[in-house]
Parts: sequence; C-alpha cells; structure tokens
Amino acid sequence: MYFKEAKEPLNTNVQIYSLSGEGENWDVINYKIIVSSTSILRGHGSLVYKGEPQNIENSSYYMFEAQEKNKDNIYQTVYVKEVISNNGSVSILNNINDIGSMTSVYSYDELEKDRQNYASSTLTITWNDNEGKLHSETVDLDIDNEIFLK
Repeated sequence: MYFKEAKEPLNTNVQIYSLSGEGENWDVINYKIIVSSTSILRGHGSLVYKGEPQNIENSSYYMFEAQEKNKDNIYQTVYVKEVISNNGSVSILNNINDIGSMTSVYSYDELEKDRQNYASSTLTITWNDNEGKLHSETVDLDIDNEIFLK
C-alpha cells in the first residue's frame, strides 16, 4: 500500500466585480476587477463619449487612471494607460471599446481590501481636444454585478 500525505486545499476563491459609472462627458461600462487566490486583474471596461465626436477626433493625447481606496481609506492608483502622439491623432474613439487591462500579483496590503474598497473605485479620463486644450474628468464607479466562485 502507498499512502500520500494530504495537503490542505488551496484558497481557490475568485471574486469578480463589474463596475460602471456616469460622468458629464464620459460613461464607464463594465470595468472589471477579478480577484483570484494569487493575482488581481483590473480593466477591460469601455467608455462612451457623450460629446460631439468631431471635437476629439484629432486628439493627440489621452490617459485612463483607475484608483481604489486602500485600507486607510486613501485613494491609490492601481491602473494607468497613457497614449501620446507627436505626429497625428491617437484615435480616442477607436480605442475606448476596451481600455485594456493589467494583471499582477498582490502588492502590499492588497489582501486587506474588500468589497468596500472596490466599490469606491474611480476612473479618471484625461484627454486633449482638437485645439490641444487639456480636459480631465473623474467618474465614480459603482458595482453593477459581482460573482463569487469557490
């Protein structure tokens, strides 16, 4: 007979949050936070521009910055995407159906976050218009859907 020592089961819980928010110029739809036992994914949301498309079609800059509150209730940046063009437009409207994503291992204090931290997420959109004027808007995100898998 052969006996094998049983190992403790791994923490295989997965939490999936889908967040959205409405701003003055931008709406954020289906921004995701997926928390697994070893890593966390943020992103894959899409944006809707509420203004006239021709006002930003020749923009040469945009940036998305996601922030969450940490355990001390202070906002910290968790994801940034920045696009700059020196010789033409960056095609903002062609790049807002998926803002991209980032997957990383847990950073310091990440495991101390909970639903409340994720529910207080924001997404700041910074862009310049056709005349080069810089604009910025922060959209507060709310959890639309959440799934817990064990």
